[in-house]
Amino acid sequence: MRRNMNGQSHLLPITLRRIAQHLNSLSNKDKVIKIVQYTAQTIQHYAFDDFKTDPRAQRINTLFWSLVLHRKLFRYMNSLSDLVTIRSLINQLKCPDEKIDKVDTALLLAKTCTFFFFWLLDNTVYLSMSKIVDFDGASSAQLSFKLWLLANVLNLIRNARRYVKDKRKKASSEEKSLDLELALSKDVADIVVALGFSKMAGPHISWGQIGIAGIVSAILHLYLTWPRGRIKQE
Repeated sequence: MRRNMNGQSHLLPITLRRIAQHLNSLSNKDKVIKIVQYTAQTIQHYAFDDFKTDPRAQRINTLFWSLVLHRKLFRYMNSLSDLVTIRSLINQLKCPDEKIDKVDTALLLAKTCTFFFFWLLDNTVYLSMSKIVDFDGASSAQLSFKLWLLANVLNLIRNARRYVKDKRKKASSEEKSLDLELALSKDVADIVVALGFSKMAGPHISWGQIGIAGIVSAILHLYLTWPRGRIKQE
């Protein structure tokens, strides 16, 4: 835990109650499953020379793809939440209040719209993978990965802009700067994963590198969403 001399918010100590509350969030539960999923992918790539014939590697591969399917079900209809956010952001852009950062809002709107269409395609891919509907979802999956990549690039631009603005402030806090740096790191990790799955990086990103980036992204999300508070200096 870090302490701040100015009495600003910082990470609260880890307790069993806070862990339970943290994992009550569907997004945080998804990230715990994501860590297991991408750990399986990383082990499969680096620990086995021939994962197609080794029975241990095949079991890990089965675990990986079962978690992919479970996470898609877990996130089913996420587009509804994004639709609500899109309406709210459009209203903010229409608002004449000069205190609203219109560029930041526009970038967030673009990212959210991209994710909205990503979730629609992801739901379609789930229907194909689970054999609920008989069709090949490969083309939908590739398009969804490209949208996911675009959304992460937009988020990277937004967080980079926020970081530069924060650094220009004289009263910028160390805590906020670190969180923005970690958010940028998470965006980069997500971009690596999206590049790998969309095959837009060709052979330059391995299955194992995708796994490591996925683990890093999930851990950073759990850290950045951990509760903050004010603690009196001892």
